[in-house]
Amino acid sequence: MKNLDAQRLIAESGLDYFKGASTFGALSDDALRFLLNNGQVHGVETDEAIFHSGEPGSFFVVVLSGKVGYYREVGRERLLIREVKFGEEVGYVSMIGLFNRKGSVYALEPSVVLKVDSNLFFQLHIDFPSDFGILMLNLSRELARTIDCINTKLTAIATGHCRE
Repeated sequence: MKNLDAQRLIAESGLDYFKGASTFGALSDDALRFLLNNGQVHGVETDEAIFHSGEPGSFFVVVLSGKVGYYREVGRERLLIREVKFGEEVGYVSMIGLFNRKGSVYALEPSVVLKVDSNLFFQLHIDFPSDFGILMLNLSRELARTIDCINTKLTAIATGHCRE
């Protein structure tokens, strides 16, 4: 992973670009700048790992550009569970659930991600309480969409209506 300069990304893309991210929707400019400037912005290449199964869930990432994949290991095989694209997060469940990672995340194409660790998450709560509430709603909404997708897949499997 290559560390990137958040200020440069903001200058190149503008805050409105980042506001288009579902995770950041309706956040104030100040809160968004706070997250970008105090989080860790990384460039990752195709097939590069962002985190591995078994590691502590001490952060989540938001995809700022590109696409990453969440995988579960089955024996020696990596099974792609879901693709995560611009504005979506991955890793929040293990961070908020206080358990180790159940899967791994790899870049599916060259991507830029923002790492939000538990300390930054807490500091946002202290410094920007209203924005923290909005972020929680956004994360909850994204989690609900993921659960709905899982339920749809489970229903298809249970009823034999799986598409290959």
